Amino acid sequence: MTIKSNDSNIFQVAGIHLRIWESNLIVLPIPKNSSDSSISVEIVEIEVYLINNTLNPCHLNPNQTLIPELLTSDGQALQGQITLDEPVDKLQSNIPPQSGFGIWLTQFVSNFAQWLKRYETRVFDPRLIDSGLHIPFTLALRLIWQNNHLQLQVINSPNSLSKIFRFLDKSWFFNILQPGAYQLRFMWGSYGESESSSDPPTEKTVSAVQLVTQFVNLHLIEPVEVDNNAVEVEGIRFETLVPERVLTLPEKKRRVVTRVQLGICITNNTPEPVRFNLFNTLIPQLVEVDGQVCLRGYFRRGTKRPSESDFPLVMPGESFTLFPYAELSWRKLDPFTLIIEASDGGYWDFDGLKAGIYQIQFVYNNKCTTQEIYDRTSMNTNLIENLWIGKVSTYFVEFCLVEQ
Repeated sequence: MTIKSNDSNIFQVAGIHLRIWESNLIVLPIPKNSSDSSISVEIVEIEVYLINNTLNPCHLNPNQTLIPELLTSDGQALQGQITLDEPVDKLQSNIPPQSGFGIWLTQFVSNFAQWLKRYETRVFDPRLIDSGLHIPFTLALRLIWQNNHLQLQVINSPNSLSKIFRFLDKSWFFNILQPGAYQLRFMWGSYGESESSSDPPTEKTVSAVQLVTQFVNLHLIEPVEVDNNAVEVEGIRFETLVPERVLTLPEKKRRVVTRVQLGICITNNTPEPVRFNLFNTLIPQLVEVDGQVCLRGYFRRGTKRPSESDFPLVMPGESFTLFPYAELSWRKLDPFTLIIEASDGGYWDFDGLKAGIYQIQFVYNNKCTTQEIYDRTSMNTNLIENLWIGKVSTYFVEFCLVEQ
């Protein structure tokens, strides 16, 4: 059962506050506990914002950082630990690159413009947050088996702030987890020495802090059936679809492409009709056989407005299947490229592919219960309501790329 959260538990300190910029529900499938040397890991990115809503600039303490807090369904707090001596590059090797370049560029230009306005009146201090501005942190939730125990790692994506706030590039983790519902939030503060003599010398335990985000629900889900790639949460089932598991690469010629089918199936196992948002809410993720995440980019050839067909209403017991446009092509400087349509006029692309074994999954990520659409017939704006919200990762499905 999902634990209801309320925005009222966002604790503000003098107008400065934290917020997880995600829906109230995040779902991670539990990876296979492999006994061989293969790597089995699940990763999803989330965003946390540090926002200054005061009328004055504020300084941040460089000795403080984001600290995750994880609660069980009965409210018991699990002990989080931080690894101090593990190289960050090793941990980051399996983190997907940040998506949405257009969003990042918009934020950068906006923040840079405001910084230029203030440059004449003060010396730039990277620890200073001006009034009305925010700092985004992109973190990765990494679910992996360690010594036959399920472990959740929270890894901060490397950025320029990691040079200023010296603990932002470390890995937090929670050990010996079980399938089920949890609550997750983040605190801003310092951590103290563990008082337990049984703790390894390279680990620290968290201490009390003042600034916290809201709680979001984190579900760790096992597959619906044995050898089944579907995950189900709150009666909604998500499954990655790859009808052909052997895909032939195109000729190494310009403008020669191979169409492929890579999609998702959503099944409504609830007693009520459910409407979904499929307008730019499916994020593909591709990994190699060794667990290395393939570089993912985003580009846009045009702009599309959402239409009613992007918001299917799925009746009880029925399914909706979507295969976005996808193709393989060859580029002069790269071996091969896979592109997958994003439905808003943009495309996700994975460069540098070659013959071999890969795995693909989709992340359904819808944060809003309503969406405005433009009706070309009536030339009016309509409101789509009661959309299912959540961030759900499907299981990876394996396929093979072969040369002709």
